[in-house]
Amino acid sequence: MGQALWNDRGLSTNGLACGVCHLNNGNFADTFAKPYPHQVKMPHRMSGVEKVTLDEMVQFCMLAPMAAEALPWDSPELAALTAYGAEVQKDFIQMAQANPCNPCNPCAAANPCNPCNPCNPCAAANPCNPCNPCAAANPCNPCNPCAAGN
Repeated sequence: MGQALWNDRGLSTNGLACGVCHLNNGNFADTFAKPYPHQVKMPHRMSGVEKVTLDEMVQFCMLAPMAAEALPWDSPELAALTAYGAEVQKDFIQMAQANPCNPCNPCAAANPCNPCNPCNPCAAANPCNPCNPCAAANPCNPCNPCAAGN
């Protein structure tokens, strides 16, 4: 039920759903990896709230980005969205641990030398200057044509 509601654009008045803004764990700040309650930039910036619980965050998203009515606090819908949000958070935490620079970038693990620019196809070949074509020939001064001979 939570996953269905997460992707239900009918909950909003503007066609948004949780899954629209957070497709593939997108648009989460690094603080999403912290246990709730914690400060979340959007409610803090928009209404000065210092800390929110996960169910309060769901309600805030219903009101602000989704331009909808808050769900009843005792509703099965709020419980389901909160429970599913906790599962999304677990997935986000696993991704964040695999790539601390950009937890939603699937190719970060492929480039340990430059994890914050993981999709550079040359990086594995030359961790010091990954797109210099002659770096492998001379790691000390890779583009000096005399360096290999001396």
